[in-house]
Amino acid sequence: MPDFQGNKAICFPGSARFAGTARRWTALACTFWLVVFLAGSAAWGGERVPPDPRIARLNHAGFKSRGHCTGFAIRQGALITAAHCLPRIRTDTVHVLLGYETGSLERHIKTPGASYRIMPGRDIAALCDIEDRSDGFRLTGTAPKAGTRVVVQGYGAPRAHALQKTACSVLSRPRDGRMRLDCPLPPGTSGAPVMLMGSRQVIGVVSASSAAGSLAYRLSAGMTGRLCK
Repeated sequence: MPDFQGNKAICFPGSARFAGTARRWTALACTFWLVVFLAGSAAWGGERVPPDPRIARLNHAGFKSRGHCTGFAIRQGALITAAHCLPRIRTDTVHVLLGYETGSLERHIKTPGASYRIMPGRDIAALCDIEDRSDGFRLTGTAPKAGTRVVVQGYGAPRAHALQKTACSVLSRPRDGRMRLDCPLPPGTSGAPVMLMGSRQVIGVVSASSAAGSLAYRLSAGMTGRLCK
């Protein structure tokens, strides 16, 4: 499956600067990827679930592109997502839609991309001090091992207006902060929480995907504490 800036759902609309032929090729390319998404959605195996007030769809639109990802709130009062989900122009606005489903939502946070802090060497970003959420996800210090069963919840294409759940297994112990999962994930799932099966404990953040599986970065309370201090 295609990857756009990791596993972020993004498409580039035509503009006046493009010649007619280039604009047509852009439209054909976007149509092609849409067909790929629709054909591959069954293989991704995501199950639609009710919206969660701790999980958000992240939207942004700039001069030449628009895209969406997933984010989630943690108990320490921060919102976590993948760093590559942030707009390249740091003054562009990121809309955080917590508890979102088909136009309805529980809370809307609007900030420029520059408000997020990026973790050095990892595809992780945090919007700090959104509020102290005692009901937020808990970051566990338990390191996963090969075979650990996990669940990913995110707003993946083409059903990008509803939260979806995918069951996965960890393929290998985290190395350099990264861990591989055996499940392909659709574009738009970047920034989604990777949770231990049967719990609300988060062990990582989705970063990218391919037909063979996906990649996540390990996350712990100590890491976010240093990032948001």
